[in-house]
Amino acid sequence: MDRLSALPRPILHAILAKLPEKDAAKTIALSKAWRDTWFSFPYLSVCCDDLLIKDHRFHNMDFLVGYVTKRLLRLRDQGLAIKEFKLDLEILDPTQMSHHHFDQWIQMASENGIEVLELHIPAGYIRREHSEHNWYNLPLCVIEAKSLTKLVLSSGIRVDQEFLSHSMKFSSLKMLSLCDVHFTHEGILQNLISHCPLIEHLYVVDCHVYNDLSTEDPLVDKIHMVKSLFLNGLQKLKEVHVQRIQEVHIDSPNLENLSYHPMGVNAPVKLNFDSCTKLRCLCLNDLKSTIISDKWFLELFSKYPLLESLKLGNFLMSERINIKSAQLKVLKLYSCSNLKEVNIDAPHLISLDYHCGFAKPIISLMKCSDKLEVRVHTCVDYRRLRDFIQNIQEKVLASLSLIVRSYRDDPYLPAFQVSSIPPRIKHLEFGVHAVGNSNKALYGPLMNCLLSSCFPEKISFRFILGNTTAFIEFFYEMLMGIKKGECHCSSGNTKCWWHALKIVNISRSFLPDKPKTITYSLEM
Repeated sequence: MDRLSALPRPILHAILAKLPEKDAAKTIALSKAWRDTWFSFPYLSVCCDDLLIKDHRFHNMDFLVGYVTKRLLRLRDQGLAIKEFKLDLEILDPTQMSHHHFDQWIQMASENGIEVLELHIPAGYIRREHSEHNWYNLPLCVIEAKSLTKLVLSSGIRVDQEFLSHSMKFSSLKMLSLCDVHFTHEGILQNLISHCPLIEHLYVVDCHVYNDLSTEDPLVDKIHMVKSLFLNGLQKLKEVHVQRIQEVHIDSPNLENLSYHPMGVNAPVKLNFDSCTKLRCLCLNDLKSTIISDKWFLELFSKYPLLESLKLGNFLMSERINIKSAQLKVLKLYSCSNLKEVNIDAPHLISLDYHCGFAKPIISLMKCSDKLEVRVHTCVDYRRLRDFIQNIQEKVLASLSLIVRSYRDDPYLPAFQVSSIPPRIKHLEFGVHAVGNSNKALYGPLMNCLLSSCFPEKISFRFILGNTTAFIEFFYEMLMGIKKGECHCSSGNTKCWWHALKIVNISRSFLPDKPKTITYSLEM
């Protein structure tokens, strides 16, 4: 330990930077050298899940203020740059602290060559009262931090009109994230982004405009979502995630990743990214005015030939769609109403994720990679599970992970008379809602329903409601009995597929005192 402590301080800082924050903080107990190293460590994080905040002493606001101020002053006095400053007071009551302390900390960090600044100062109850007075006003010193490469602002932070008139230029900023931030003018957000010439990653989620000049009642009418966003001339921009903005126009030729979620916008949305021909990943959700058809896919892959990942949710689709792409590797479809059949010709596809609700989709693959992973999420009556699986192409079954959510609690499970071996799939995950009741007579028929429908190489149970202890005990005893050549199922004369199973791995997590999510592997 002495030899390690004797290393140059930059090396010790590099060691601390590799450790989880709570482990890095514990090094102050090792020796004076490590304590001095910690107090000169240029990464300062005061977050709700940190060891420091969990320490009961830090719930004394005076102690917390003194600690943070002392750390920042030491770094400033030693002429050390502050690489990162993260402030997340989610579990603390912000009304117990003066905003003056935040201003002071951010001012010191801005003057000391800060590179990463993350602020999360929730307003808490203030939001319910629609009061703007206790939101934290972002100080102007932030835009004077020329060394800043990453700025994250979320919840409880307000940006005033001073940012419109003040000369700003985030000459080094590469990543900007704004979540639930209040602006006092519609143009502040646009002005802020336009002064980030090197920006590569942009996240704008649930941001509002608060018009303090309005005299209308009630007060809630003063607040509305940011309505539009125009991203022009940002040559370095690679990734954009936008949520709850009605109109978005992007003219950034090097954009690679775009995610757009209007989420609750009642007016027709407008999205234009035609010039982003280098797009590789596209995620669109809840574009109610758009109908997805074969023509839509044809134009999409023609316009964006490099597209590798496509995720679509909450769309109205044609009953039958055909997807053809030589580059597509990842495809995710969820909550796509009206869709009954999916035909895919994508030789490099390695991941297919399909959330189909109560529908019974027919999934066909013309070409696919031998590394393909298919996940189908469905809410289907487990008594009809076999019919559901038969609608899936045999080529897909070999790589299929089926996630089933059942909401039926039917005491009259039928006896299955099955003459053929059910198809084999990779993984069956069953969301257990009904079997956690006290009627143990249902457990055996339920398991026969599942394993008369498919042979999973791995099966998982995720308990959601009810008393799970009885079912876990039943299942564990049944597996132990099968291993000994016994049978505990209640299928009567029905052929029981359990006899053909060879258990290759049994986890002690089946026991009642273990977590409610249990997993085991099976082999023919």
